[in-house]
Order: sequence, then structure tokens, then C-alpha cells
Amino acid sequence: MMDNLSSFRHILVIEDQKARRIVALEEASYSVGRESTNDIVIYEQVVSRRHATIVRVRLSPRLDTYSYRIIDGDLEGNRSTNGLLINGKLQQSHNLKHGDVVIFGPKAKVSYYIISTALDIDLFNPLDPEQFEVGEETVMETMIADDNNNSTLINEESLQARDRNDLIRLASFPELSPNPIIEIDFTGNLTYLNPAARIKFQSIEQEKLKHPILAGLLSELHNIQGNLLLREVVIGSEIFEQYVHYLSEHQLIRSYLFDITARKQAEKRLEYRAFYDTLTDLPNRNYFDENLEIALVKAKNNNNLMAVVFLDLDCFKNINDSLGHKVGDQLLKSFAQRLSSCVRNNDIISRWGGDEFTVLLPQINSPEDTINLAQRILEDLKQPFEVAGHQLYVKTSIGIAIYPQDGEDGETLLKNADAALYRAKERGRNHYRFYSSTMTSKASLLLKLENLLYQALEEESLSLHYQPQLNLTNNKVSGMEALLRWYHPEFGNVSPLKLITLAEKTDLIIPISLWVLKTACLQNKAWQKRGFSPIPIAVNLSPKQFQQPNLVDIVAQVLEDTALEPHLLDLEITETAMMQNIDSSRETLQNLRELGVQVSLDDFGTGYSSLGYLQKFPVTTLKIDQSFIQTLQANSGNTAIISAIIALGQSFDLRVIAEGVETLQQLELLQGLNCREIQGFWFSRPLKPTDATTLLSQV
Repeated sequence: MMDNLSSFRHILVIEDQKARRIVALEEASYSVGRESTNDIVIYEQVVSRRHATIVRVRLSPRLDTYSYRIIDGDLEGNRSTNGLLINGKLQQSHNLKHGDVVIFGPKAKVSYYIISTALDIDLFNPLDPEQFEVGEETVMETMIADDNNNSTLINEESLQARDRNDLIRLASFPELSPNPIIEIDFTGNLTYLNPAARIKFQSIEQEKLKHPILAGLLSELHNIQGNLLLREVVIGSEIFEQYVHYLSEHQLIRSYLFDITARKQAEKRLEYRAFYDTLTDLPNRNYFDENLEIALVKAKNNNNLMAVVFLDLDCFKNINDSLGHKVGDQLLKSFAQRLSSCVRNNDIISRWGGDEFTVLLPQINSPEDTINLAQRILEDLKQPFEVAGHQLYVKTSIGIAIYPQDGEDGETLLKNADAALYRAKERGRNHYRFYSSTMTSKASLLLKLENLLYQALEEESLSLHYQPQLNLTNNKVSGMEALLRWYHPEFGNVSPLKLITLAEKTDLIIPISLWVLKTACLQNKAWQKRGFSPIPIAVNLSPKQFQQPNLVDIVAQVLEDTALEPHLLDLEITETAMMQNIDSSRETLQNLRELGVQVSLDDFGTGYSSLGYLQKFPVTTLKIDQSFIQTLQANSGNTAIISAIIALGQSFDLRVIAEGVETLQQLELLQGLNCREIQGFWFSRPLKPTDATTLLSQV
């Protein structure tokens, strides 16, 4: 624990397109951004003008200890464009800890360190020889040794030339340090190697100033004498952080070296996860968006044309459904490789999501350049893909938007290219299409609905209906599922499928999902206050919502805000969403279960994982997909499947709920299979809150 404000120093190591430099944090607050007026300037084009604010916070009102907190944007609530990626997670604010890495863009990051001023080897304060009570004879015995004892002193002449304070400084710590420490004099002669340096850099005495650790140090002598130089040195597969002190008083150049290979590899992995798609190795949407903005600036300045191309695989869902997602994933990888071979070196391809891809052509001479690209892609796809023993013929639809005629900003260009893609599909697929302002296709309708959905969220005109789940053993309501509904005066009741699909295509799915979660929890709490028996409320998680890195924190906050007990919240996720990233999904589900929340596997039986992966995920409920129920007959094959699912669920001590039960015959067959819970129109359609309340009061 720190005793006072000066016991530790808070250090930022900044790496951007201009340089690598150190900033010692001492003030109460700092502004961080691209503009030169900021306290800390980050030289990277994608960084916002005022990207972040760093403020000092006290750890306890009773102590003089403190730390720093980084906040996205400024203190007036204005957020940055790209956000803060801290240790691989997007965050709005964060209390900085030693070793934290903040990524501002592909070529801009900041590392944070807390360094004690009391350490014997302090990179920012040289040692005070008077603090050591060491006699000269003891020092001599310590420093002089023969070759058998691995002496690290270069020669006896250099020892004789040193004064008592210099010897004390050498004996105080370097011999024991696990990190290499090296000294040369101002003429370039090696004067000292500690044991760690001798072991790590065995050729340094032969190579001398040609060795990467020493190369270039003398050339900086007159520029930064008396100051600290920080640089990275790469030797083979290892990377070292080298702190170089130019000590004028002793006519020495002292280097402290730290192996940062593992840290650099971790940073590369974090950067890769932030800006690349792990399946195809293509840039992801974040990378594409940033480079699109850069290309737009250049196009405006140079008055040149550029293009955005949107494309997806036709009928890709059929391949997933018939051959499985593993084959589908391999096809996407092969498609990405073939697509990459069709573009120019400076063009950028990204995996936009699912089977959708985007191509950025930062400079074109005319729209015909995009026609040539589209024709190359369509021609290349005539050759089948060989995947897992299958010969697959794949077609694609392509939409094209040209800057500036089809839009002067990135969002408009992407929307218009997407609209052109839908128009290409309407022509029979495997076509390309330019955007036209006169389009009246489905894409135009979706664009209008998207704007109306924004208004619906702001005006709170969305609603929830609740469909009860019935326990067949006691004929009591065993739970409620919250279902999103939207009524619009012009379009009437927008179908749930279209509503969810539309929300998924935009960033609205996140705030809508949060609203659904809060509203459902509040409704459940209201039923309890009316004296109804506590039952779980089920809320569907969209794939995009499930992939949020802070999902568990969001759920915990909603439970706290609504005062709902965790076991009365049931989060539903589909097999497909769960299997997109197995390791991440398992961790998220485990954290939700530790929170006390119930987890249902929705549409069970339709995915490719089903039985094989069930035991690996901590779910509490299986919901048999309604497609099995709707075709359920006394002698149908689905009867065996449903029976197996029910038996499987009971063997794992899970709830099993049959969805989509609409007829008495289906109910009786399910009872014969020992199904204990159902949900569907036979018992009740989704109900408005008032009607659901009435139902609960009657059963």
C-alpha cells in the first residue's frame, strides 16, 4: 500500500505513427486525442480529435493513495468515434491498472505502468550510493572473480579506474538482477555486463557496437545526453524493451533490458481480435469502417472516385443446414481466399458478418473498374469449391455504390451498396447491380423501416407480449416468455421475424435488447408485488447481444436496478449463436450461471451441435423446436427425436419445454412421451401485459 502520493510514479508508454515515448502522469487530468491542443497527442489519423480523458482518482478518502481512470471522450459527455479498446474489450471508462494496454487504432496504443520510486533499480531515478553501507574491500571481493566464477566485469583496468561510489553502485543490485544490464563508456568500450546480460547476449563482447543492443547508442549521445532513451530491439524471435541512460557525470551509457516478447505477442493477438475476423483472417467491420473514413478523406482532397462493394453468398443457408456449419465455415474461408485473389493490392476486403463481405476500392478511374471486378468475381466462382469431400458450386450477388454520386459518407455508401445487393438478388441472384436513387426494392423498404425503428425506440412505442409456459403435471403456469412487438400506424403490426432481422442489421439491436431485458424484469417484479407465485421470465438474447463482451455486467446491473432475483430470469440463446465461438460462449454462460441466472437453449434439435456439445455448456433448459412439434404424429420419425430429447434433458436434470404446441393431438402425444412443460397456442397466444396479469390471477 502506498504511503503518499510520491511513492509511485504513473507512466504512459505511447506508441503511434510518429514515435514511441514516455509520459509521466502528475496532473489531475489530461485530455487525449489527435488535436495538437490536447495534453497528450496521439499521432494516428483514425483517433478522434478529443478521444479520451485521463483523470486522477483517490483510492480511499482516508489515504493519500491514488490511481488514474480513463474515460471515452471528454468530460462533457461527447464520445469518441472508435471507442476505447482496453485489454481487448471495448469500454466507456476504466480504472487503469499496471500493465493495461489501450488501443486507439491499428497503429496507436498506450501502455500504463505504476513504478515504485523505492525500487533499487529505478528507471527514472539513479541510485544514491550513500544509502549503502558497504566497505571498499567488500566491494572489491564482490566484483573481482576469475573466469570460473563468471565474472561480469570486463577487465581489471576498468575496475581500477572506478571510484568507491561507482563500485558501490555496481555492487548494489545489478549482479542479482534477472534482467540484462549493460554499460559502455562514451567512446564505445564495454565496461560492464551483469550475469543476465552475459547469458542472454553471448556474442556482445565480440560484436561490440555492431550488436543490436549497442548499435546506434553513440550517435544519440549529443542529442539526448543526460536523458532517457527508450527503444525496442528485435534479436531473432525475441523483442526487448531497452531503457538507455546517458550519464554525463560518469561518462557512461547504461542500458536496462526487459524481454517483452510475450507481451508483444499478446498485444498482436489483441489487435488481431479487434480488427480481424478469426475465421477468414480478413479484416473485420471495425477495420473496414476506419479505412473507409480514411479513403473518403483522401477522395475528397484529391477529387477522385472510389467505390464500396457489398456481396454475399447466394443460398448459403442451405449449405449450412444440409452439410453442417463446419462445412459452411470452411466454404467461407475458401471463398475469402478466392475473393482476395480478385482484387488489387490496395483494395480492402472485409468479412462484414455471416456470409456477407465488403470490398473497398479507395481509388477508381471510372465505374467500369468496379464492373471489371464484379465480372472477375463471378467468373472465378464458376469453378466449384472442394470442401470436406463435397464439390460445391457457389454464386454471389453484388451491390455497388460509387463516391460521390451515391453518397458522400461511409454510412450512406454502405447502405446504398446493400440496397443494390438486394436489387441484384431480385434479378435472380449471381448478378451485380449499381445503386440507383430510383430503387423501390425491398432494400428501400428496409431502409425506411430502419428509420422508423429508430423513432420507435426513442418514442417508446415498442411493446412486450408474454406467452405463458404450462406445467402439465400440475396445470400451473411455470414461466413466461417475453416477446417483442411493434405496431406502426402505416405498416400495422410488423412481424417479429422482420423486426428482429431489421434490428440485427443495425446497431439498434443492442439498445432494444437492453430495453426488453429491463422491461421484462420489471414486469416480473410487478407480478410478484401483486402476490403471484414467483415464476421465471424468459428473454431471448440475439447473437449480437450474446457476443457483447460486457453482457454479464449488463445483466447483473439490470437485476440490481430492478431488484429481481437472478434465478427468476431465464436467458434464451440459440444453438447457432452459441456455436459461433465455443470457448467464449462457454465462458459467458458459465459466468451467467455463477450470477444465478437460468439459461435456456432455444430451437434445440435444429443445430449441428445438439447432443455432442450439450454437456459442455451449463444450460438449465432445453426448448424443443416447434418444427418437430408441428409435424408430430403417432408414428412419425419426429416422435423418436422428441422422445430422445426429453430423455436426454431429464438425464441431465434439465427443464424440457416443447414449443409451438397448437393442437390437442400434439399435447396428448407429448404427454405420452413424458413431456412435462409446453408452450404454444393450444394453451395461450402471447398476451398483452394486462391480459397476462389476468391469466396469472386465474390459474
